[in-house]
Amino acid sequence: MKLSQLAAEYVTFKQSLGMRFRTESVILNAFCRAMRDTDVTQVSSGSVQNYLAGTGPITTFYHRKFEALSGFYRYVVSRDHISCSPLPTILPKRPAPFQPYLYTHDEYRRLVEMTHLLDKSQRCQVQPATFRTLLLLLYGTGLRISEALSLTLTDVDLSARLLTIHNTKFFKTRWVPIGPQLSTVLVAYAKVRQRLPRPARKGSPFLATRRGTALTRGTVERIFRLLCKHAGIRRTDGGRFQPRLHDIRHTFALNRLLSWYREGADVQRLLPCLSTYLGHIDVTATQRYLTMTPELLHQASLRFHRYALEGG
Repeated sequence: MKLSQLAAEYVTFKQSLGMRFRTESVILNAFCRAMRDTDVTQVSSGSVQNYLAGTGPITTFYHRKFEALSGFYRYVVSRDHISCSPLPTILPKRPAPFQPYLYTHDEYRRLVEMTHLLDKSQRCQVQPATFRTLLLLLYGTGLRISEALSLTLTDVDLSARLLTIHNTKFFKTRWVPIGPQLSTVLVAYAKVRQRLPRPARKGSPFLATRRGTALTRGTVERIFRLLCKHAGIRRTDGGRFQPRLHDIRHTFALNRLLSWYREGADVQRLLPCLSTYLGHIDVTATQRYLTMTPELLHQASLRFHRYALEGG
């Protein structure tokens, strides 16, 4: 049987169990193309190893591809299409965990200020007010970029200071309360939005282009890189990637944790609240966002010092 046929069957099976399986589907499709969609019995261990290794240095994506193919080949073997998997049994060492870029308050202020540059480009379909609002929304809520771009006019309840996030990464819909400062920003932008077209009426995108259409991820990424360049925001610690949009979500989580430490709050008790707010399925997922920084270490040390003195 052809690889593509089996891969499609496997993806359908996984999605029928309630999984999105989008990344795995992309990996399997790429694997089928790399193998020239040959018969599943003709795939050699050498060709699989070449696909996994790629052309550059080993990254965590090697292991991500391996995990996707492991599930696929377990499925294939269990249905007797082949007798054994061609996957390697010895894997290279997993690279060190990726370290997100954490924006300082001053850096983010400069980034927001740079949105005025969008007025200088007559071809740009995104108004400065729209991109400024997007940046402040991400910084103030920790939303995923896809969640922010999917917001419609009906999803933003400014009187209740509440956002409704539909069909998130884990098939959940959640409410995201917002504070007074961000609420003021969104109220101001809503007046700008009223002057733009609303092709789907109340179902139209909240963050819209000059034509009233939704912002695309590609457009947002391109503008973000341009603003970072002009704001002088660049990674110099040798990290693999320059500052990303998704790093804003990491920054939000860390800032929230630091605020709780400074306020003397019970951080362990509040972590599940942060997890729910971010739309994670459990606290473990949230903990991956909490990069240890000197300031966070300092705050944690102060908390332990107070605890030790009180205990004594």
